[in-house]
Order: sequence, then C-alpha cells, then structure tokens
Amino acid sequence: MLIFNITYLVSDKVRAPWLTWVREQHIPFMLNSNYFTQPQLARVITSAEQEGTSFSVQFRVEDMRTLKLWNQEFSAEFKEECSRQFGSEVVFFTTVLDLIDHN
Repeated sequence: MLIFNITYLVSDKVRAPWLTWVREQHIPFMLNSNYFTQPQLARVITSAEQEGTSFSVQFRVEDMRTLKLWNQEFSAEFKEECSRQFGSEVVFFTTVLDLIDHN
C-alpha cells in the first residue's frame, strides 16, 4: 500500500476558494477515478517564513502500477484544472510514500 501525497503552497489570496475546490472538486475527482481511497487533508506546519500556506492532500493507492495508470489517464487533466482555477497562486509537487505499518 502506498500514500500518494500532493503538497500545495497556496497564496493567502486564494486560500478559501482553494479549500472549497479541494473539498468539493479535487478529492471527489480523485476518488471517482477509482484508483484512490482514504483521502486526508492537512495543513503543513513549518517554522520557515513563507508567503501563503502549505497543505498536504493524501490518498491511499494500491501499488505503483495503479499510480502509473492514474498518471497516464488523469494526471494532465488534474494539472490543467488546478492551473486554470488558480494560476500561479497555487503551486504543488507530489511524493509517494511506502506505507510500512498501518491499522
């Protein structure tokens, strides 16, 4: 089991609409692809001075093969939608975590 993590840096100007987008569009989009489960949304706590707020959105995914299939099928659409909605006010990067212990 893997965790697909998307870390966002969100400008203060668009924080409220971004949170609405994540909850009402992004998470449902990811779940409706049938590749992901168990979404989590968290604020990243950092001691560094930065403009905006960092957030982490995480999903469980079965394996790398499944993640690659999602990337081929949906990744471009996801990136385009985020860019269309928020332009340069939101930037993000992804990481994949190998879940070692879980309940």
